[in-house]
Amino acid sequence: MFTALRPSPLVGDLPALRRATTPTGTEHAALPEPALRQRLAGLSPTARPGFVLDLVRTRVAAVLGHAGTSDIGADRAFSDLGFDSLTTVELRNTLTATTGLKLPATLVYDYPTPTALADFLLGELLGTLPRWTWPARPPPAARRTTTPSPSSA
Repeated sequence: MFTALRPSPLVGDLPALRRATTPTGTEHAALPEPALRQRLAGLSPTARPGFVLDLVRTRVAAVLGHAGTSDIGADRAFSDLGFDSLTTVELRNTLTATTGLKLPATLVYDYPTPTALADFLLGELLGTLPRWTWPARPPPAARRTTTPSPSSA
């Protein structure tokens, strides 16, 4: 691993390698704000889920080599569509480029259908996903199942 991180004088001057190893913080590393958010902002709130679902189904069809989205059911599991580890990463990379979001490699396992994935992406794009918090426990007085006797009041 140590040698993988060191610059190699043998191949260090190759243009393709220089482009692939451009350090973060340079002008090449910054991703532009995708037009997708602007497009979503112009849609009505009721049209947004369908738009993102169509986007996901289109990208899934392209990754799997389908000519159209007719075989990509909105509620059909990615595993049933024929996804494997390589197509999973390819879909994640395609959606990352399209949305500008940093997405996990486990995306299709975490959100196993196009509908679930589209809902997640829409929430991320709009910044409306609720933060997970543990349900609040009621205070001890509210947890009592019996009513206090009149003499204790």
